[in-house]
Amino acid sequence: MNYAIRLALSILLWVDLLPAEAQLFTDISAASGTANVGLYSTGCTWGDYDGDGLRDLYVTNWGTATSVPINALFRNEGDDAFTDRAAEAGVDVLGNSSAAAFADYDNDGSLDLYVADFYDQDRLFHNGGDGTFAEVGRSRGLVDLERRGSVVSVAWGDYDNDGHIDIYLGKFYFANDFYANLGDGTFRRVEDLGLGDGRDAIDVTWCDYDNDGDLDLYLVNRDQENRLYRNDLNESSSFGEVGAVLGVANSEIGQSAAWGDYDNDGDADLFLSNVGGNALYRNESGAAFVDVAANAGVQIDAVGWFSADVAWSDLDGDGLLDLFLASGADRQPQTDLIYLADGAGGFRNATAEADALPPQIVSFRTSAAVADYDGNGSPDIYATDGFNYPELTNSLFKNLSPGDRFVEIRVRGKGGALGGSNADGIGARVALFNAADERMGTRMVENTAGVVFGVDPGGVYRVEVAFPASGAVVSRGDLVGGAQPVVVEEP
Repeated sequence: MNYAIRLALSILLWVDLLPAEAQLFTDISAASGTANVGLYSTGCTWGDYDGDGLRDLYVTNWGTATSVPINALFRNEGDDAFTDRAAEAGVDVLGNSSAAAFADYDNDGSLDLYVADFYDQDRLFHNGGDGTFAEVGRSRGLVDLERRGSVVSVAWGDYDNDGHIDIYLGKFYFANDFYANLGDGTFRRVEDLGLGDGRDAIDVTWCDYDNDGDLDLYLVNRDQENRLYRNDLNESSSFGEVGAVLGVANSEIGQSAAWGDYDNDGDADLFLSNVGGNALYRNESGAAFVDVAANAGVQIDAVGWFSADVAWSDLDGDGLLDLFLASGADRQPQTDLIYLADGAGGFRNATAEADALPPQIVSFRTSAAVADYDGNGSPDIYATDGFNYPELTNSLFKNLSPGDRFVEIRVRGKGGALGGSNADGIGARVALFNAADERMGTRMVENTAGVVFGVDPGGVYRVEVAFPASGAVVSRGDLVGGAQPVVVEEP
């Protein structure tokens, strides 16, 4: 049976199973303790910092005339409750934090934390494994050694597949910085790989767009052409800029980028959120990209639209990736949007359908991140707000879809010291197969939030995980929706 027929049948089956008036999300921001009232938030990152199996949330804040910008670490207490443990954990940063990202940079099994600061030197926090962190970036001079420009975006990725996670920093007002992890707890600034772009990188993302086994780098540059750097280390010991050649040198007022295989053909496609027209670049097997945003129905929703951030996830469990757009910012208040895949290569604006998002007033969004915080398999959403009005808070949207529509995979590398991949499995490729051994979807591990697939309730599935450093491929079968997250470890 060909792919188009299989896809159509799976969509029909899912529609039959979905209640006609099912609500997709409910806003539990206030009840959960994550509203961050009265603060101007700039970013967020999910990660299980204390190793209890529940994902926690770190939120960066910015100073205003009426607020003190102390960052928050919301520990997941279970039962939809969070408690701010930033002070207790030693990460209650006071400053103008612009971004943050969890990663286990020393492969010791505990998530560490990088916090960028717009005006001051960044911080790298090492996790002691006991629920507390120690700052080692500034104090030991490990990263951001020379204060040049303003860091606004952070991305962890193992560029050379040595099993040690590296870090790329996007900056305003100066060339970006790239630090290679030496595997001994220290980092070295790398300046000879051709990655020192200096055009105000508001967002930076790693992805193996050409499926050759190593991570490539995409930069969203504010008011200037974006860049795609292809990883050519095996051929030329450097990166080559191919954005214009491949058709992704978008020159709109860029805000963010997200990779996802929305058409389930095995390669990662690229969505760009912009001020104005968004772009959806369909990946043509790594040889070129084609902007299909207009035909897919996701280019722009209104004149003057401002999409601040974007996240891919299968929000309704139908096996197809959907889009969440965090909207507004820069004094342009708007509402968030959900685009659900329609099964024919396009999307429909489902925000108002069946209460896809609860009624909300307009927002000034700055970022969004998706993770299954409550362990039921379905992906939840956290979105930060860029104004400190009491009525315009950050939002935690709890996904109400039944858990038996999802399979969650958590990947664990064994680390560079043992000849394996980074402990977080970032860069690993995860493929889902049905009982007939037909590939149903592909995801790449991009961060510490894991990967989720939508599945048919009652179906039996198998996953294959290809680890980037060792090349090992691990298969796990007899998977069903609604079970506990599946942990796949590198042999």
